[in-house]
Amino acid sequence: MAIGQRSQRLLKNGWRLVLVCGVITAGFGLIYGSHWLLSPWAMPGRPGLVGYWQGEVTYGAGDGRTMVLRLTDQVGSGDGGPEIDGSAKVCAAGQVATYEIYGDTLNYRGTRYSLHARRAGDAAGLYLGQLDGEWDGGDGLTISTALIRVDPDGVVRSTTSTDTRTGRTTSDTVTVRFELHRASEADFDTACGA
Repeated sequence: MAIGQRSQRLLKNGWRLVLVCGVITAGFGLIYGSHWLLSPWAMPGRPGLVGYWQGEVTYGAGDGRTMVLRLTDQVGSGDGGPEIDGSAKVCAAGQVATYEIYGDTLNYRGTRYSLHARRAGDAAGLYLGQLDGEWDGGDGLTISTALIRVDPDGVVRSTTSTDTRTGRTTSDTVTVRFELHRASEADFDTACGA
């Protein structure tokens, strides 16, 4: 009888283990399923806001620059940070400006978003500011940004500033609007001749 009871106990414990594993698996399924249900723009297996993008940004007359953008999904990462992060490169005349990208979608479908572009380095020039845009739900992004001017002495010019001598408000920032189209990881890696 002791052997029979032992077999029953092992069988009972085996079913408990199967049940616990099933509950854990279902829990992960619910967490990840709700992640994509609540953020359809990040759903794998179909075009989303996350991924690789490429296009041309016009910084001024005769100053068109190639831009590549990589966006990754951070929803549910548990750190309370932005929903999106990534990186960008802007190429011009043998120079490459690199950026860390992070931000959030502004609606459920992810068709509107706001991203911050943190530049690397402190060289003088024009740089991307905040990227506010729209995703067409397919293979196109439209982005507006205020270009930020960094002077050779390292002074960053704000969008508007007041001249204390005259009291007049001036603008040192150029606002541009441009489009990016879906690209590949290879496009991102080889952009700017890198």
